[in-house]
Amino acid sequence: MREWLHELRRFSSRRQVRESIAAEPPLLRDRFTEGQAADAWLAAYAEHVSSKIGCAPPDWAFENSRIAVDPWFTETLPSPTFRASALIRSPLAFKRRNIYTPSVDLPLRLRAGRPRISDAEKRSSNSERQRRFRARRRAELTRLRGLFPS
Repeated sequence: MREWLHELRRFSSRRQVRESIAAEPPLLRDRFTEGQAADAWLAAYAEHVSSKIGCAPPDWAFENSRIAVDPWFTETLPSPTFRASALIRSPLAFKRRNIYTPSVDLPLRLRAGRPRISDAEKRSSNSERQRRFRARRRAELTRLRGLFPS
Protein backbone atom coordinates (compact mmCIF):
# COMPACT_ATOMS: atom_id res chain seq x y z
CA MET A 1 0.00 0.00 0.00
CA ARG A 2 2.77 2.39 0.97
CA GLU A 3 4.67 1.61 -2.23
CA TRP A 4 1.58 2.28 -4.33
CA LEU A 5 0.99 5.63 -2.60
CA HIS A 6 4.63 6.50 -3.20
CA GLU A 7 4.19 5.70 -6.91
CA LEU A 8 1.00 7.78 -6.99
CA ARG A 9 3.01 10.82 -5.86
CA ARG A 10 5.17 10.55 -9.01
CA PHE A 11 2.25 10.77 -11.41
CA SER A 12 1.39 14.09 -12.98
CA SER A 13 -1.38 13.12 -15.41
CA ARG A 14 -4.76 11.45 -15.20
CA ARG A 15 -3.65 8.85 -17.77
CA GLN A 16 -0.78 7.72 -15.54
CA VAL A 17 -3.09 7.41 -12.52
CA ARG A 18 -5.74 5.54 -14.54
CA GLU A 19 -3.11 3.07 -15.79
CA SER A 20 -1.77 2.52 -12.26
CA ILE A 21 -5.16 1.43 -10.89
CA ALA A 22 -6.28 -0.56 -13.95
CA ALA A 23 -4.44 -3.77 -13.05
CA GLU A 24 -5.90 -5.74 -10.16
CA PRO A 25 -3.49 -6.15 -7.25
CA PRO A 26 -3.16 -9.63 -5.73
CA LEU A 27 -5.42 -10.45 -2.78
CA LEU A 28 -3.70 -10.00 0.58
CA ARG A 29 -6.25 -11.67 2.86
CA ASP A 30 -4.22 -14.87 3.26
CA ARG A 31 -0.85 -13.17 3.59
CA PHE A 32 -1.23 -11.45 6.97
CA THR A 33 -3.81 -10.94 9.72
CA GLU A 34 -5.31 -7.70 8.42
CA GLY A 35 -5.03 -8.67 4.78
CA GLN A 36 -8.79 -8.53 4.28
CA ALA A 37 -8.82 -4.89 5.42
CA ALA A 38 -5.89 -4.18 3.09
CA ASP A 39 -7.83 -5.64 0.15
CA ALA A 40 -10.82 -3.45 0.99
CA TRP A 41 -8.57 -0.42 1.49
CA LEU A 42 -6.93 -0.84 -1.95
CA ALA A 43 -10.32 -1.15 -3.66
CA ALA A 44 -11.64 1.89 -1.80
CA TYR A 45 -8.55 3.88 -2.77
CA ALA A 46 -8.93 2.88 -6.43
CA GLU A 47 -12.57 4.01 -6.45
CA HIS A 48 -11.79 7.20 -4.52
CA VAL A 49 -8.90 8.15 -6.83
CA SER A 50 -11.07 7.40 -9.87
CA SER A 51 -13.73 9.80 -8.67
CA LYS A 52 -11.10 12.48 -8.05
CA ILE A 53 -9.68 12.26 -11.58
CA GLY A 54 -13.07 11.84 -13.25
CA CYS A 55 -12.82 8.34 -14.69
CA ALA A 56 -14.65 5.08 -14.16
CA PRO A 57 -13.26 2.93 -11.33
CA PRO A 58 -11.77 -0.44 -12.29
CA ASP A 59 -14.09 -3.46 -12.17
CA TRP A 60 -11.88 -5.32 -9.68
CA ALA A 61 -12.63 -2.67 -7.04
CA PHE A 62 -16.24 -3.87 -6.79
CA GLU A 63 -15.60 -7.56 -6.23
CA ASN A 64 -17.03 -9.04 -3.02
CA SER A 65 -13.56 -10.21 -2.00
CA ARG A 66 -12.61 -6.52 -1.68
CA ILE A 67 -15.10 -5.77 1.11
CA ALA A 68 -14.13 -6.09 4.77
CA VAL A 69 -16.44 -8.47 6.64
CA ASP A 70 -16.17 -6.56 9.93
CA PRO A 71 -16.02 -2.76 10.27
CA TRP A 72 -12.39 -1.64 10.25
CA PHE A 73 -11.21 1.63 11.80
CA THR A 74 -7.78 3.11 11.12
CA GLU A 75 -7.00 3.41 14.84
CA THR A 76 -6.46 0.19 16.78
CA LEU A 77 -8.13 1.50 19.95
CA PRO A 78 -10.54 4.10 18.64
CA SER A 79 -12.28 6.37 21.11
CA PRO A 80 -16.01 7.09 20.71
CA THR A 81 -15.08 10.54 19.37
CA PHE A 82 -12.72 9.02 16.81
CA ARG A 83 -15.34 6.47 15.75
CA ALA A 84 -17.97 9.17 15.29
CA SER A 85 -15.57 11.30 13.28
CA ALA A 86 -14.53 8.32 11.12
CA LEU A 87 -18.16 7.30 10.54
CA ILE A 88 -19.07 10.82 9.42
CA ARG A 89 -15.96 11.77 7.44
CA SER A 90 -15.10 8.54 5.64
CA PRO A 91 -15.51 8.92 1.89
CA LEU A 92 -18.28 6.83 0.34
CA ALA A 93 -15.79 4.53 -1.41
CA PHE A 94 -14.41 3.53 2.01
CA LYS A 95 -17.77 3.26 3.79
CA ARG A 96 -18.99 1.00 0.98
CA ARG A 97 -16.22 -1.45 1.89
CA ASN A 98 -16.66 -1.24 5.68
CA ILE A 99 -13.51 0.89 6.14
CA TYR A 100 -13.74 3.97 8.38
CA THR A 101 -11.15 6.72 8.54
CA PRO A 102 -11.52 10.42 9.34
CA SER A 103 -9.04 11.41 6.62
CA VAL A 104 -7.66 9.89 3.45
CA ASP A 105 -4.14 10.68 2.31
CA LEU A 106 -4.48 11.33 -1.42
CA PRO A 107 -1.05 12.38 -2.70
CA LEU A 108 -2.17 13.40 -6.20
CA ARG A 109 -0.46 16.41 -7.72
CA LEU A 110 -1.90 16.46 -11.20
CA ARG A 111 -1.06 19.37 -13.43
CA ALA A 112 -2.21 20.65 -16.78
CA GLY A 113 -0.12 20.00 -19.84
CA ARG A 114 2.16 17.15 -20.71
CA PRO A 115 3.03 14.54 -18.10
CA ARG A 116 6.54 14.55 -16.68
CA ILE A 117 8.98 12.21 -18.34
CA SER A 118 12.18 10.74 -17.00
CA ASP A 119 15.65 11.90 -18.00
CA ALA A 120 16.20 8.60 -19.83
CA GLU A 121 13.05 9.18 -21.91
CA LYS A 122 14.22 12.73 -22.70
CA ARG A 123 17.65 11.48 -23.81
CA SER A 124 16.08 8.80 -25.98
CA SER A 125 13.69 11.29 -27.57
CA ASN A 126 16.48 13.80 -28.21
CA SER A 127 18.80 11.20 -29.76
CA GLU A 128 15.97 10.00 -32.05
CA ARG A 129 15.30 13.59 -33.10
CA GLN A 130 19.02 14.04 -33.85
CA ARG A 131 19.06 10.85 -35.97
CA ARG A 132 16.11 12.09 -38.03
CA PHE A 133 17.75 15.52 -38.46
CA ARG A 134 21.06 13.99 -39.64
CA ALA A 135 19.25 11.66 -42.04
CA ARG A 136 17.42 14.63 -43.59
CA ARG A 137 20.69 16.55 -43.96
CA ARG A 138 22.42 13.54 -45.58
CA ALA A 139 19.53 13.16 -48.04
CA GLU A 140 19.67 16.87 -48.83
CA LEU A 141 23.45 16.75 -49.39
CA THR A 142 23.08 13.72 -51.66
CA ARG A 143 20.40 15.52 -53.66
CA LEU A 144 22.56 18.66 -53.97
CA ARG A 145 25.63 16.65 -55.04
CA GLY A 146 23.49 15.09 -57.78
CA LEU A 147 22.57 18.58 -59.05
CA PHE A 148 26.20 19.72 -59.27
CA PRO A 149 28.38 16.86 -60.53
CA SER A 150 32.10 17.37 -59.99
